[in-house]
Amino acid sequence: MIAANDPQEFIPGGRQQALRHPDPPELESLSIPLETGDDFLLHRLERVKIDENSASEWWILRKSIDKPSCNQNSSTSALKTEQNTRNARESAKSFLSGTNSHSEMLFNDSWSPKSVDLSKKIIPDVTASRLFVNKRVSNEFERSIRTPSNNCTTAKKRIKFRSPEDSMEEELYVKGNLVIWSRGLSYNDDENARSVICSYSSYFQLKDAIWCTFQMENQDLVGVDEGAEYIGEPLDCLCIADTQNLRVYTKDDEDFITTLPFPVKKMWPTKFGIFIERDDTDAQKESTPMIYSMTHPLDIAAPVAYSKGGSTGIIHSKSFKMVFASETLDLCLVYDDCTHQHIICRLRRLKTDELDAMNKTNVNSSQIHTKNCTVGYSLAESYRSMFPMVSSFNSRPTSVASGSLYPSRGQSPLSGPLTSSRCQTPMGSPAPKKSSPWIQRLSRLHSTVRSCDSTNRFPSTENSNIISTEPVFCLDHIWCESLSDSTVNSPATNVFTTEDLMGRWYLCYLVPSRSQLSIVKFDYSNNSDDIVFGKMMNISAKDAVTIPHLHMLAILEHTSNVVLYSGLTVIGKLHIGGALAQHVPSPFAVKKKFFNSPFPRRSSLLPTSTPVDPRFDEHLLSPVLPATRQSANTIMQLPEIGDVRVVLSGLKDAIDNRMTLQYSDGSCYRVTLPNMVYSQLVEDCLNALRVALPRDLVMTTLSRWYAARNLPGSLDISHEEEWTLFTKMLFELLGYAAQNEQKTRRSAEHTPCSAQVKRQRQSLDGTVLDWNCMRKNNNLEVIDKYLQFSGDCEKIPRDNPQNLVNTPGNVLFSHVCIIHYVLHLVYEDLKLNTLRKADLSLLAVFLAQISTDLGLVQYTMHYWKDFPLEVIISDEKRDLIDMRQVTKWPHIPDTPTDIMAYIQSLCLETDKNIDGYPVIDNINTRSKNIVKLLATYLMCDADTKVDKFLRVIAPPGSRNTVGKSEVKAAESKYKDVTCESEAEKVVIMMIEMNITTRSLETYPLAVNFVLYDALWRCRFDPPTDWPAEAYNLLQRPDLASQSDIIKTADRNDSDNFDIFGDSTTKNQPRDPTINDGMEDMNNEILKLRFSKDQRVQEVRNLLQSSKPVAINVVQRPDVSDHDHLEEQEKQLYAICTRTMALPVGRGMFTLHTSTPIITEPLPVPPLCLTGKAHPRGTTVELTHIDTPSNMAHWPQFHNGVANGLRINPSAKHVDSTWIIFNKPRNNAETMMEHAGFLMALGLNGHLKNLAILNRFDYLAKFHEMTSVGILLGLGAAFRGTSNQAVTKMLSVHVEGLLPPTSIELDVPQNLQVASLLGVGLIYQGTAHRRMIEVMLTEIGRPPGPEMENSVDRQSYSLAAGLALGLVTLRQGGSSIGLSDLKVPDTLHYYMVGGSKRPLAGTQKEKYKVPSFQIREGSTVNLDVTAPGATLALGLMYLGTGNKAIAGWMSPPDTHYLLDFVRPDFLMLRTLCRALILWNEIDPCKDWIEKQVPESIRPYCMVEPNPQCDLDYEAMNQAYCNIIAGACFAIGLKYAGTADESVYDLLLEYCHMFTSLTSKTIAELAGKPTMETCVNVVLISVAMVMAGTGNLNVIRIVRYLRQRVGLSSSAVVTYGSHMALHMALGLLFLGGGRYTLSNSPASVAALICAFYPKFPTHSNDNRYHLQAFRHLYVLAAEPRLIIPTDIVTGRMCYAYLQVVRLDGRVFAVKAPALIPDLNTLYKVSVLDVRYWPVVFKRERNWEQLLKVLNASGHVDVSQRAGCLSYNEDKTGFRSELARTLTKSDVVPWDPPAKSILSFSSDTIVRLFADQFLTASNDKSLVNNEDFDDSEAVQTEESKFQQALTQITYESVIKDKLAALPLFVQMVEIVKNLSTTTTPLDIWHLKIIQAFVLRSSWTSELINDEQILALHQRALTTVDNWEQLLWEALRAYVTGRHFVSECKAIDLDKLAKYVVFYGIPHALQAENVDILDLIEKLEVRHACDAESIDKVLRILGYVR
Repeated sequence: MIAANDPQEFIPGGRQQALRHPDPPELESLSIPLETGDDFLLHRLERVKIDENSASEWWILRKSIDKPSCNQNSSTSALKTEQNTRNARESAKSFLSGTNSHSEMLFNDSWSPKSVDLSKKIIPDVTASRLFVNKRVSNEFERSIRTPSNNCTTAKKRIKFRSPEDSMEEELYVKGNLVIWSRGLSYNDDENARSVICSYSSYFQLKDAIWCTFQMENQDLVGVDEGAEYIGEPLDCLCIADTQNLRVYTKDDEDFITTLPFPVKKMWPTKFGIFIERDDTDAQKESTPMIYSMTHPLDIAAPVAYSKGGSTGIIHSKSFKMVFASETLDLCLVYDDCTHQHIICRLRRLKTDELDAMNKTNVNSSQIHTKNCTVGYSLAESYRSMFPMVSSFNSRPTSVASGSLYPSRGQSPLSGPLTSSRCQTPMGSPAPKKSSPWIQRLSRLHSTVRSCDSTNRFPSTENSNIISTEPVFCLDHIWCESLSDSTVNSPATNVFTTEDLMGRWYLCYLVPSRSQLSIVKFDYSNNSDDIVFGKMMNISAKDAVTIPHLHMLAILEHTSNVVLYSGLTVIGKLHIGGALAQHVPSPFAVKKKFFNSPFPRRSSLLPTSTPVDPRFDEHLLSPVLPATRQSANTIMQLPEIGDVRVVLSGLKDAIDNRMTLQYSDGSCYRVTLPNMVYSQLVEDCLNALRVALPRDLVMTTLSRWYAARNLPGSLDISHEEEWTLFTKMLFELLGYAAQNEQKTRRSAEHTPCSAQVKRQRQSLDGTVLDWNCMRKNNNLEVIDKYLQFSGDCEKIPRDNPQNLVNTPGNVLFSHVCIIHYVLHLVYEDLKLNTLRKADLSLLAVFLAQISTDLGLVQYTMHYWKDFPLEVIISDEKRDLIDMRQVTKWPHIPDTPTDIMAYIQSLCLETDKNIDGYPVIDNINTRSKNIVKLLATYLMCDADTKVDKFLRVIAPPGSRNTVGKSEVKAAESKYKDVTCESEAEKVVIMMIEMNITTRSLETYPLAVNFVLYDALWRCRFDPPTDWPAEAYNLLQRPDLASQSDIIKTADRNDSDNFDIFGDSTTKNQPRDPTINDGMEDMNNEILKLRFSKDQRVQEVRNLLQSSKPVAINVVQRPDVSDHDHLEEQEKQLYAICTRTMALPVGRGMFTLHTSTPIITEPLPVPPLCLTGKAHPRGTTVELTHIDTPSNMAHWPQFHNGVANGLRINPSAKHVDSTWIIFNKPRNNAETMMEHAGFLMALGLNGHLKNLAILNRFDYLAKFHEMTSVGILLGLGAAFRGTSNQAVTKMLSVHVEGLLPPTSIELDVPQNLQVASLLGVGLIYQGTAHRRMIEVMLTEIGRPPGPEMENSVDRQSYSLAAGLALGLVTLRQGGSSIGLSDLKVPDTLHYYMVGGSKRPLAGTQKEKYKVPSFQIREGSTVNLDVTAPGATLALGLMYLGTGNKAIAGWMSPPDTHYLLDFVRPDFLMLRTLCRALILWNEIDPCKDWIEKQVPESIRPYCMVEPNPQCDLDYEAMNQAYCNIIAGACFAIGLKYAGTADESVYDLLLEYCHMFTSLTSKTIAELAGKPTMETCVNVVLISVAMVMAGTGNLNVIRIVRYLRQRVGLSSSAVVTYGSHMALHMALGLLFLGGGRYTLSNSPASVAALICAFYPKFPTHSNDNRYHLQAFRHLYVLAAEPRLIIPTDIVTGRMCYAYLQVVRLDGRVFAVKAPALIPDLNTLYKVSVLDVRYWPVVFKRERNWEQLLKVLNASGHVDVSQRAGCLSYNEDKTGFRSELARTLTKSDVVPWDPPAKSILSFSSDTIVRLFADQFLTASNDKSLVNNEDFDDSEAVQTEESKFQQALTQITYESVIKDKLAALPLFVQMVEIVKNLSTTTTPLDIWHLKIIQAFVLRSSWTSELINDEQILALHQRALTTVDNWEQLLWEALRAYVTGRHFVSECKAIDLDKLAKYVVFYGIPHALQAENVDILDLIEKLEVRHACDAESIDKVLRILGYVR
């Protein structure tokens, strides 16, 4: 009899929610007309209800995949479980009638949380209320699905016998049109313990609802071989089928609606999706498929094929019914209604050849069965005619949408009479997720789907359009039942798979017509995937259910008994305590008219329940209901329901070890079956027996144990009592006869109304009073009658087993040796777990008893030496067993296997030919792992493999193939990582074994010490390609943090931008009045980099444009107020010219420095063009002077770009919805800024997320600036991709890309210019022929006859040239197939001029007629074509070194030729010549001066000679432009390098031009020329120093920007201020985190952005489109490394060592910018104060790239005793630490206070204060070897000195993690006489052997320290020698030694024997001393010290 916990009344949680849930509204209320009269009538008939309460309800349960936290604010944690999830999917549905009066009574109970809002959002056809209690529902479902493996017949895997407490259950409740999904505890009495996940309601009748799992594979399933695996991740879904649609809902708010062209009868979850069974009443044709499959919610339902005997076809027969489909196995059960047989099929993919054969077969065969089918019809013949050709049906999936809280989305036209309507808010209709796997399938779907007739919801196959679909899956016939009389058979109603305790699988199905449960055993064959079936067994049963956690099944017999089976083995009957009164008519029941249930409900306890009289009835032990006896003394008459007795009618909803009992009156009760074990020790022993014994014996043992453990009243016992019970049972099975034959029972508290599961009692106390109370009870005789207790029993004695004898009932007697040895291996394995010390002693006593009876003296002494006080060595003579009856096992050695001795032998560095340690899979895994680790570290080399030290033992009767696959998988996981030494191999093996820092603490001292030594050897400089787990083992969190970055593209949102927010102020609220666009620039990183001055604040002030400027105009007395106001406005206008140029520089300053709040629009800083007049502070506006109306348009555009560039490229959720959310509401001023914002998003890459419809909507507005932003942004976002969609969008705006017959479009000139360059960006570096032709033509495009191309022609030609240069970037000498275009010749023609050539291109006919407004003559207009052609040549031949092309760029060498070239063109030619000869650029003054022709060099910048007839102005202008062009070229080559020599050179020329502007000699070249040269050179030096914040350049910019006012307005233009502030922004690019790249693509982008022709006013786009100024973003790259302390999380200073590819090494102090990564070989944190972090090319270079792109943070770990540079700037305070940490000498007696100066750890500080300071308190010392106080104090001081020394060394050497090991070693020596155990002495011996190895020196402790500890231990042990002398002689000679000493002396004797390794029972009589020494050395492996002791004990030596 097996006792279950008290049952609790079960009420489905959805029932209460159904009462509160409102009904769905009528279809009429939606005002949507039905399509036809038939539809209307059908709907009316469906709504007819005979009774309001007639709706049936049913529910299914499953184990919760997510286990929510009790705190709603915390994130949900995944529930890790080993339960097979198939039981939840395959659990039978529980049906209750809605008219039951008992159910109505249950409605009054409150179950659902009151706080849950059940309001609904009405949507077409369906309503869903997503009631997530915790919003953060995990999307990752951790599961462990156990499926039969191929080697299940040979490998017995370890199983868990204990179930997790309080496991959550999920319930799917269906009633009428309502589905409620809830989660909660099954036995909790708190109504808030159950939460509603979601509720769904439909207008139509529900057919079925299931949980299922879809596989997110990326490949087409059709035609794939059956052996192929799915690719992708599983996705748990809820499927709901009604009369109209199939709806699928996921937990991440994705839902799908698919209309099926047939009514659904039932759905089945499978391994690959779902099966849908068609309602056979709807089948209009015999050829209609009946079963369909779906692998995705968007898939078309495909018919399922059937294969038998080589014939394959689609299932059409109505008699072919699906009965069961497993979700985790590939098995299905179907029923043939014609032959009345159940058929097991295997689900597989349809093979290609089978599909081809089906398609070729076009035979009009009949179905398998007809209406006239007879029983005797041949089954084989019927299947041959079963399969006609593939049928077709109508289906159409709907669109996908995600992100909404509600489950309804788009709907297909076939989804019913209702149409969908979407919310019009910006968040109402989000775009599909980018990573959603559903989108990948849309193309395949819509290519197959055809249009259907929408007038009929269920079109017939005769009158509707047909959608041809092919089957994907096939049911392969593999087994069929054979019955003698099949006519009594019927379809099974309950089918499930179950696994027994030995891992054997069974398929069980209940047939109601036979009242039998059929059980079929199946298994997978070893060499193939074939399934082997055993003989079918039938058991008479009313119902059955599987108990997955217990590996059992519960069977309800017809007598209402519940019997537990494991497979076919009977475990026992189930006793259900606290039986309900009306279910068990007892004569002792209390009479009561209305009674309450003694079962506690799940939702609430019933305190009014009155306990019955405490009499013990026999019938209560059995669920069998006795007949009710009517007698005169009957106390109560039980109520009867219709004169029918209430009986147990069914078993339902088994989850873990719980199930539901369903009674005939409709009531349900939940019971919990007890676990197999509650003690970990018993579980380990059971698993060991499970592996070692034959299966029949294992089943017998486990069955006996489960019945004995869970007797009524034995649930509440401690672990010690459970172990005693287990050993007693095992002794009985082994053949021990007990001394006392009486059977005893334990008392237990009976709490009938307990509402919770009884907790495990951990203490033995608390039962005496209960026992005495029960003895005093008057009913003792009655109790004794049933429990068979004796009346006089004050104390129950513990049974001591007698001798071991073999009797018929001792089934384990013959295997006693095997059992002893496998449990001995478990015992040795437990020694390696410090958490199992208590279990170790219990097992030692048990094993000692068996070894004594087996005569294994060495084993007995082995256990005694470990536990001398627990293991009793008796001198009593015991009869040894007859070994002839015991099974022999050759693997059992004569001497006991000792893991500690084996580890010591590995550490001794003796002969490597030692035997391997015995290992049995799943028994001593921990021992196997440790031996592998230590052997690899200590013994392995190139010739010695680790497998040599392991002796794998196969259990009896099994094959030695266990574990090979797992070892290979583990080895291959980290096979590519670097492991050069054995220590590094050990670290990788540890992470393969899942050994973490936390689990390492559970290993014993010696093992932990050796492993930590290996970790320490790798800690300083580990390989750079290790995973994060390895670095965590090494106590290197800094390296682990860097390794984690390689796994993800970037950190999370909070980590991305920590560098831009001060950690001390980022949580403080910001001032809402401050909105200058630079709020994030007051951050910690800038404070660290520029901590000595206020340059950052000064730059912020210089770039500030959101505040009114100060107007300082003093009113003279003779000036009227009106004139004074005009003067103020004139000054304001001059200042506004500068203010309007600021946003471009601000965009550089704030580049990528913030993340937007996705729920708010991005705030735009205002562009303030007003002033404040001092001292009154009156506002000055531009109202009295004339200003252009569109003056601020382009500045506002730049302001929007600057604002958008703040967004980091890695910012998430910047999608189409958020972009539209930022769209202004028809404000002209804000539209300009939004246009710039769109371009900035393109530069950041976010514009890719803008939906195509939204792009069209923007362009359709015909807003010029917006279109410019969109087109340029898309070109930048898709740079170099040749994207066709964007190309088409751009081509509309480029006339040259349109066909000649296209409609003429009125496209603004600026939009054409932007589109040209956008095309160039899209095709950058592709050398696309068509684009080259168009761009080449557009450079020389003439003006049209009707003013086409007549405005800003220069910018158009320049854009075409730049676009051509981008397309042919560096392709000048390598392009193939472009020679016929003669691109260089044409560009040279456009550059130097000549007669016009015939027009080419698609628009040549249009331009045959010359322009009526512009007269250009017969030659090329070089003013228009030369700049673009020059730059195109330069970019085309960039870096090629082509001398011929470079010669075209040379400046004229004569005065005459100089007059034919515009001076500003010389700057472009010099630049392009340098670009072509890129490698010849030399950053020196000589190279710059050589660019100036010698013919003009003597006449430059000198006083003119009146006698010389020379054009000094032309020569000086040429000189200035050539010098500026050369400086520009140098700036491009050395952009972002911060090269000091280049910086000094360019700064010198910058000073030269700046000084010349104020001198009269500047008039020689003209001030505009000088101004342009100043701007170009200043930008050049800023490019070199980008991101460095150079002070000298800042000073120059601040000086030059002061030139405002009327005096300088003619020279200092809007473009001058733009250039100045662009230079200023470059110095702090991206807040100092970014710099510029000098790659070819970056150089091209910089030329486009810094083109040396700046606008004269704010609307000037004549020569260069102002939008191009922002293309510098394409050349920006993050190169800032920011050291971050891993402990404090704060940024810090640290020195970096940078090694270039050419071998040059230099150091920088970080945070700092590093050079271009393409020029570097290694970057490392090499600082004496921090542990090194190395990034090396070809090793972990990708990590450095990830770090720089993510945030730039490099986590560093501070060394011991060192302070940060903020705390110790000079390093004087850390100098002592550096000296001591590098020293190999450790002081013998360091002061305790010195420790505090090396560590700021609180634990170390408290440890030093409390334990290492001097103390005179003698009470703290307890050592019996010292009698006087002085000796005690001396011993205490020695201990304190040793402790201080090891603590000091651990702190200064940064070995704090090993400090507990050192303290434990000292403590073992100190307490050697008291608390130290013999196992602790083993640890000292192993550590000593390891440290004193000759091959190396330990890194953790030196030889002197370990020898000192050994000497102290030696002194203590030698003091016991005189006391133990006689016992030692008796021990060595083999005599009984227990009587020779006391109990306390036994402990010392064992320690002495272990310490010296003295052997037992040494045969030393009459043996020569030399032979004895040899025997001790060879056989017993004794060292010299032990041999000396043995010889002294035996008297050989005195």
